[in-house]
Amino acid sequence: MNFAITVDGKISTRKQTPSTFTSGRDKRRLAEIRSLGDAVMAGRGTVAVDAMSMGLSAPDLRDARVAAGKPPAPLRVVVSASGKFDPKWKIFASNETPVLLCTATKIPDRVARKFPTGVQILPFSEEEGGGIPLDSMLEILYQRHGVKILVCEGGPTLLKSLLSDDLVDELYLTIAPVIFGGRGAKSLTGLPEGFLPEERRFRLKSLEERDGEAFLHYVSERKKAAGLKCQQ
Repeated sequence: MNFAITVDGKISTRKQTPSTFTSGRDKRRLAEIRSLGDAVMAGRGTVAVDAMSMGLSAPDLRDARVAAGKPPAPLRVVVSASGKFDPKWKIFASNETPVLLCTATKIPDRVARKFPTGVQILPFSEEEGGGIPLDSMLEILYQRHGVKILVCEGGPTLLKSLLSDDLVDELYLTIAPVIFGGRGAKSLTGLPEGFLPEERRFRLKSLEERDGEAFLHYVSERKKAAGLKCQQ
């Protein structure tokens, strides 16, 4: 996971405005982390609000991937159990890498036809209770698409689901020197409601401070995995 938060632990304002409160250095760090993945993943809400393309524009990072025998940019994965994908989103304006849409709801043919070439739909049974079984989704990404490293960039609903299933190996966190305040602004796992099945412990691997921003890297001290589903 890769997230940016304020000093008071918020990922956005209560109006869910785009995440623009960090520095250019943090944006570069995001690109560097993204470049490490075989795929980059985000939930529907985050892709829509932040107008994400989920691409990799830095030439040096693209060249480094090619030199390592990888595609210039990672596979892009968008998760929405409800299947509410808008063909007008920015991510569909770029065809640099395939886009994989994971959903537990059948997407009407009239909508699917509006997606550009390179967009693939990965459906899960609607009988699964409306949620996506994340362990099954990760297995498919590995078996069919060769995804060994998956970089997830939000949002809080997806992170909470992954944490519930104990599927987060590493957490990259940027703490920005700004305070939003308010109960309506979401934290890493959303609004203050509902606990995880059990606590998830992480060990701090590195900490760097630059111009007031703190860049942290945590690794999981995993106990066991559960069997919950993403309800994005």
